[in-house]
Parts: sequence; structure tokens; C-alpha cells
Amino acid sequence: MASAKEVQDKAVAGVRAVAGAEADVRFSLSAALSACASGPEDGPKVWAVISGDDAGSANEVLKALSAGHKRLVILATAAKGPVSQLQVLRAMEYGDVYVAAAELGQKASGAISEAWKFEAGTSVLLLAAPEAVRSDSQWTAFSYDPRREAAGGSAFAADGAQVRKEIQGFLARESLLTLVAKRSLPCESADAGAGGLGEGLADASKTVTILYTSDTGHGEECAKAVARQCRNGGYANSAVKCSTLDAFDVGALSSEPLIVFCVATAGKGEFPGNGRGFWEKINARASEFEGKLTETKYAMFGLGDSHYWGKGTEDSRINFAKPARDLDEVLEKLGAQRLIPTGFGDDQDVDQYHTGFGEWKSQLYSRLGVDKVTASGGEDDGPVKSDEVIKTETKQLRGTLKEALDDITTGQIPFHDTKLIKSHGSYQQDDRDLR
Repeated sequence: MASAKEVQDKAVAGVRAVAGAEADVRFSLSAALSACASGPEDGPKVWAVISGDDAGSANEVLKALSAGHKRLVILATAAKGPVSQLQVLRAMEYGDVYVAAAELGQKASGAISEAWKFEAGTSVLLLAAPEAVRSDSQWTAFSYDPRREAAGGSAFAADGAQVRKEIQGFLARESLLTLVAKRSLPCESADAGAGGLGEGLADASKTVTILYTSDTGHGEECAKAVARQCRNGGYANSAVKCSTLDAFDVGALSSEPLIVFCVATAGKGEFPGNGRGFWEKINARASEFEGKLTETKYAMFGLGDSHYWGKGTEDSRINFAKPARDLDEVLEKLGAQRLIPTGFGDDQDVDQYHTGFGEWKSQLYSRLGVDKVTASGGEDDGPVKSDEVIKTETKQLRGTLKEALDDITTGQIPFHDTKLIKSHGSYQQDDRDLR
């Protein structure tokens, strides 16, 4: 197996073969950024060749991307497997960025050539030694080129049939790839005269990731309400990401400035189906995150039924919103910073979970500086409808059940269809035998 130095040397040779022997190659991001800042904006490319095996480089890459230098090409190399593709996946959030992952060799030369010709923004390449990914069933070679989208095609193109789960999640849901087209993150500086909004955005580092897990759709509705409020309150669309827990790469936790969790409860204090994988992974990799989440802020909202196992029983006390409380405890132990007190929604309240959610979200919106606007419309299922409205609008109680069940990308059915199931005298529950 080739050493990290040998893999870097091959990558540099590939750069010089495309860009010429005088190509400006630096071996640290700081040196490359300094070169970009000191030279003309329309000058030659500056290549930052770094090790992709270094987990700590992910944050550096994201900071470099926020600078938006059009001359910068970040080339990360990987000499050993398994190869994390976090850096290149996250890079696609930043709008006009060319991104590619390839094996060193002829295909890598094509990616280097495209990055060299890309003029709209920064380029990010991940080049892996063939032996590092040969036996990795999750490795996905791909390219993301906004120029293809401008020409009417798809910006994303996989080099083969194998697409790893995290990328499938981006493609199948309200994903990063559908949000980032021709958009970029806001600048780091905050207007001192902007008042609460400016302070809130600065506190959240101007990006927010909202993760939910839910069998019935309640957690999803809460998460989408937060996403609406943030977008209407001044966050760029590309800076607000909303997905299920399982669609999120656990390895990206340390690079997230702010995460909002909306966590429902299934069974006897268990995670719903679309969050169970995340819970297992964060526990399995807990030692990896120790001391690395100190820059990550989070807010937690848990949903449950305090009488589910009988009013006043010990089981009900222990299992009420247990997934949210357990995740909250783990994040705190790993060093993540709680933005506001954890909130809870109880189905036993007069307005069910809405009572607790209303109190909790008021604190969250105020802290983020988005409490002066009213969220409405746009890119989700909208506010929860009453039972009577759902019945009236569902074509004699048919609703969209067939379409929802046929759609295997979400791992659940929408909230209004869940309500519809109950109108037929049925109750939605996951298969305990598959747990």
C-alpha cells in the first residue's frame, strides 16, 4: 500500500500534468489562502494539497470554502481506507463550487482538468489511492458541476451505479443538492446595527441544520416549522438544512455550528425508524467525538406521551421523550453546547405537543433572531391541519396513502396521511420483529 506521501506526490504530478510544471501548489490551506488573497482575482489557480486522512481537516476545508476564492482548488488525498467523503459532500452546500471524488489515475486527471477550468468558484477534489477504496462498497466516485445544471442537466453525476447512502439521502429528500444551486452562504461579518437578527445569526454562525426522527410526522412538522422560520427570518435557503436523523452523516457533527433536533418517541422509549441508525452510530463512535464538539451548539425538542404506559406509572415516567433525553445527555457528555433548555411536547396537554413546542420555539427563535417574522408557506407540508379539514380534503378519506406508501425514500408517511389512517380505525406502528 502506498504511503500518504507517495499518494500526495502522485496527486501533485497529476496537477502539474494538467496545469503545467509551474502550477502553484501549496501543502496547507493557510498557505494557499494567503496566496489567493495576495494575488489578482483572475490569476492562476492555487492548489492546496492536503491529507484527507486527517479528520481535523474537515473544519479547515469548510472555513476555506466560506472565503469563496475562485482561484482556490482544495485537493484532499486519501491513502488508506475506509475513506470518508464528508469533505466533498459538505462542499456542495456552498453554491458555485466544483466538487469531485475519484481514484488516482486517468479518472483523477479528468477531475483535475475540470477543476482547473472551473472559474465560478472554489473547487474541491478528493483523490483516493485505488487500494484504499477497492474493497469499500460505500465509496462513490462522482462529480458535482454547476455548469451542467446551467445547461439544463443535473449538476450531480455518479461514476457508476454505486451511490453511498448519505448521497442518496441528499438526492432523494429536500437535500443539499436541491438547495444550493446558484446560492452561497452569507458572509461572516454581521452588521452591528442589525439588532437582534444580526446577533442571532452570529450566534448560530449563519447556518442551521435541523434533524428530526418521527413515525407519525409530528417531529417532522416541528422541524419544518423551524426551517420555515429561519428561512423567512433572514437565513439563506442554502444555509438551512432539514432532514431525518438517518440521512445525516454522523461524522459531520463536529463541523456543524448549530443543530436543532426534533425527536419523537416510538414503542417503549425507543427511537423511531428513521433515527435509529443515527443513534446507534453516535454511540458506537462516541470516543471519536470526545473533545471535538465544543464548537457545536444544539437545541433539543422531544415529543412523547406521558401517559402512554398508564397515568403516573414508572414506565410512563421513564419512557416519556426518552430518545430526546438520551441524545441530549450524549451530546452534553461529548462537549456540545446547549443553546437553550431542552423542550418537551406531551400528547396529554390540551393542544398535544403544540403546547410545549410553542413555548420552546419562542425561545429558539428569539435566540436565533428570527422571532420578528411569521413563517408561512414554502418548500414543505405547511402547518398541521385539523382532523375535519384533513377529512374534507382527502377525497373521501383516500388521501395520498398510495403515493406515500409507494415512496420508499422517506421511511415514513406524511402527517396528514397518518391522521387519515386513524380515521379508518388503524394505527401506525413499526414492525417490532425487525428491530
